[in-house]
Amino acid sequence: MRKYIKVHPYQLFCILCKLKRGFKNSKEDKKLRAILDKIIKNPERPIMLVCRVAGSYSYQNPQNIKNKKELFRKKQDFDILRLIGLFPGAIMPARFIIEKLFNSIETTKEICKGIPNSKIWKGCQYSEKSDYEKLREEGINSIFPGRSLEERKKSKKISVKKIYKSKILKIRPHHLMCMVCFSESKNQPILEDNLYEVIERIRKNPEIPIKLIEGPCMICPPCSAYIPEKNLCIGGFSMNLRDEKKDLDVLFKLDMNYGMILTAKKLFERLFKRIKSAKEICGYKDCKETSSEWRICSNVYKGYYEKGRNKGMGIPGVKPKDK
Repeated sequence: MRKYIKVHPYQLFCILCKLKRGFKNSKEDKKLRAILDKIIKNPERPIMLVCRVAGSYSYQNPQNIKNKKELFRKKQDFDILRLIGLFPGAIMPARFIIEKLFNSIETTKEICKGIPNSKIWKGCQYSEKSDYEKLREEGINSIFPGRSLEERKKSKKISVKKIYKSKILKIRPHHLMCMVCFSESKNQPILEDNLYEVIERIRKNPEIPIKLIEGPCMICPPCSAYIPEKNLCIGGFSMNLRDEKKDLDVLFKLDMNYGMILTAKKLFERLFKRIKSAKEICGYKDCKETSSEWRICSNVYKGYYEKGRNKGMGIPGVKPKDK
């Protein structure tokens, strides 16, 4: 298990600002730089957001550091936690916490400026410099550079060749529904994934076996959010939880398990018979977004799955379904 790093929310702001402004040789900056180095080395390293509180969340309280800035920094922690919708003791991968900051907080000025000349509520002298705002505008890839276009094109070529030569297709469950949507929305090769190529292989050979697997599959290699060396999807903090839940919900509906194999024809016939609407899986039935981690796929409201299902996704021998 990866050991988490304990970090105050205000420290994350300081780290992000100093990425633009530069770190000094002070004891505090060295500590912040060490945290940053760990995060950059492993963006999936868990971070626990700690904050000194007097109430029920005191179980996670860090050691109190008595100094003139303590009360102001505590307020910063509370302000940040409220805006990103988390709580003291919350643990998330570093990449997703920073993404959550960028998505939820446009500026640090109100959080960091304090009261001029106050001995108690003195804020940061750099609060008006817009260092955080500049970094946020550059985006998350400025901190964690993504895969190069050249690498993705190479991965696309290799993985597509494997799809056309493979005697069995290895697909994660919810991607079955993605294929149906894609067949109605784009239905042409794209760099971001291998949906088109898998659909084409199935249409040419409906009897090809499909093995349902856990995690990234043959569709994922060229994706900008795929990490080949870890076989890991980092496609936004919502996709990680949302997609795995969709996998489980599809398996539940199909009464199947990871590792099971059916021919493409039989698998899609079962899919179309048991799942009539994208809302059942991709909209969690109730179409309610309870948090940013559980966002709903925008295609839910476009009817692509339903149209593709009614056509049998163009698979020979698969009968079209009524609405």
